[in-house]
Amino acid sequence: MSLIKQLWFATAVIMALAFGGSFVVSTLSAQKYLAQQLSLKNIDNATSLAISMSQVADDDPITLELLLGAQFDSGHYQFIRLTDPNGKILVDRSNPVTPSTAPEWFQALIPLQAPPGIAQVQDGWRQLGTLTLQSHSRFAYEALWESTLRLLFWFGAGAALAGFIGSLILKSIIHPLHDVVDQAQAIGARRFITIPVPRTLELRRVVSAMNLLTSRIKNMLEEEAARLENMRRQSEHDSLTGLLQREPFLQRTKSLLGRDDASAAGVLVIARFSRLSETNREIGRLTADQLLRRLGEKLSAMVVEHPDWLVGRLNGSDFALLVPGGAGIPLDLAQKVDSALHLAIDDANLAGERMLAVGATSLDPGEPLSQLLSRTDIALVTAEANDAATVQVVNKYDAAQPFSDLNSWRAALTGALDSKALKLAEYPVVDSSGSLLHHEALVRLFIGGEWLSAGIFMPWAARLGLMSRIDEGVVTTALLEISRRDEALGINVSAEALCDAGFMADLLRQLQKSPELAPRLWIEVPEAVAFRHLAEFRALCQAVKPLGTKVGLEHVGYQFSRISDLHDLGLDYVKIDAGLIWDIHANPDRQAFLRGLCMIAHSIGLMTIAEGVQSQAEIKILPGLGMDGMTGPGIRI
Repeated sequence: MSLIKQLWFATAVIMALAFGGSFVVSTLSAQKYLAQQLSLKNIDNATSLAISMSQVADDDPITLELLLGAQFDSGHYQFIRLTDPNGKILVDRSNPVTPSTAPEWFQALIPLQAPPGIAQVQDGWRQLGTLTLQSHSRFAYEALWESTLRLLFWFGAGAALAGFIGSLILKSIIHPLHDVVDQAQAIGARRFITIPVPRTLELRRVVSAMNLLTSRIKNMLEEEAARLENMRRQSEHDSLTGLLQREPFLQRTKSLLGRDDASAAGVLVIARFSRLSETNREIGRLTADQLLRRLGEKLSAMVVEHPDWLVGRLNGSDFALLVPGGAGIPLDLAQKVDSALHLAIDDANLAGERMLAVGATSLDPGEPLSQLLSRTDIALVTAEANDAATVQVVNKYDAAQPFSDLNSWRAALTGALDSKALKLAEYPVVDSSGSLLHHEALVRLFIGGEWLSAGIFMPWAARLGLMSRIDEGVVTTALLEISRRDEALGINVSAEALCDAGFMADLLRQLQKSPELAPRLWIEVPEAVAFRHLAEFRALCQAVKPLGTKVGLEHVGYQFSRISDLHDLGLDYVKIDAGLIWDIHANPDRQAFLRGLCMIAHSIGLMTIAEGVQSQAEIKILPGLGMDGMTGPGIRI
């Protein structure tokens, strides 16, 4: 029974007891009073009438009867009876029994026992008769019944008013209790939220304890995530410059090339400090190290406002910048790198313009890493050999691109979307036992007579602002595919769609239109996008989670120290970036990092899925590290 019902029940019991007590006290008092009044009325009326009858001359019977009848008709009497000294009835007037508004059970419960009034009628010393008079009690019962009803009404009204006011007060008092219940349920679902502390002392203690528990868990997550991040930085970052070392930088570049979305495109810039050995000899090792440290600081400053950009030190003299997506222009980025690094060289008061060479090229989605590095090396060699310019760009081979200008791409993309020439390519995501979790759906558009992968057209769609339209088509197609079969389907949501109110409204409308399909839809957002647009990602979770849709992050691992920012969203899973998965069986440091990452993810109820799994060696070791699922080229159903 709810507290509100219990309050009403308690109020009803209390008011019933109060009414019962008041009823007994007031009724007994009224009964005694009315009985006394009826008795006095009987005596007074009998005495008065007897005196009047004694004064009648000659004891005329007719006159006596008329006098007695007049008295009977003028009052409310049950009977008036005159008997002679021998007991013979001379005159008898009585009222027939008439129904009363007071019920019979009430009259039986509260009897009014008033003795009749008796008086002697006499002429001087001679007794003429005895007068007996009984007033009618019906009106006393009716008055007592009406007063009882009024008492009941006011007590009932008081009970209703007390219950209503008590309910309002109780609701305000126990309102924080609903928050406590929600908080407890959230903790049960491994979502650690805090709520305002109420003013009620008992609830305040409960809420304070729950909030303290949540804060401790959040702090524990932050500390463990910071420890993991520190472990990763120590194993992957150059101790002198703080930049990524060659192997992790190239692994993440390879992961980027293997993606099938807008981030698969991009630009790679490599700057070479050509005279490192001579500089060491000329200015000393310590001063040269300070110069290298300044070069790293200048590169790091370029990516502060771009969390998805990547900087690394490939060897002693080569520095690299990787810019995902299709927005960067190779020549512009190369010139920015050249300018930033020359500022560091100038700060060191080193003369000579030929100390730095910069080469750049754009990424071709799906191309081998060796081909990309070879093309960038050509640009570097050309820059070193060119006396006129220290910055060179080598363009990638664009035979796979059906168009090369924005207008052509705009016409092709809008035409494909208008004609609904869109389909989904599916890749299995399995659990550690090999059972299917869901299919990961990647978009394909029919352009130029063939189905193009997302890595080809997505960068152009991003530049043209068409990502939201593509994602709307993906949602529609995915729900249609889900309705045709009993399997879950996972889709990606881009940053542009996440920030588009129109897309969000369309997504929610489609899910609400088909609520039975929503639990089989998995929606994932890149880690960098979720943290960059945290408010919009939070709104997405709050909109679709109540419908049963699963929400997760993809390409996770490089900003995991911020996972505590998402602890209250109720995420379902994270997909670990392929750059952390490849050759995991041969990298003990990365194994320790992944084991800790999985432990933190599991502590807040997240399923962990490895991306880009290629070999049987990786498949064999990943479950032991805590991975709940896998996907990639090496995964087959």
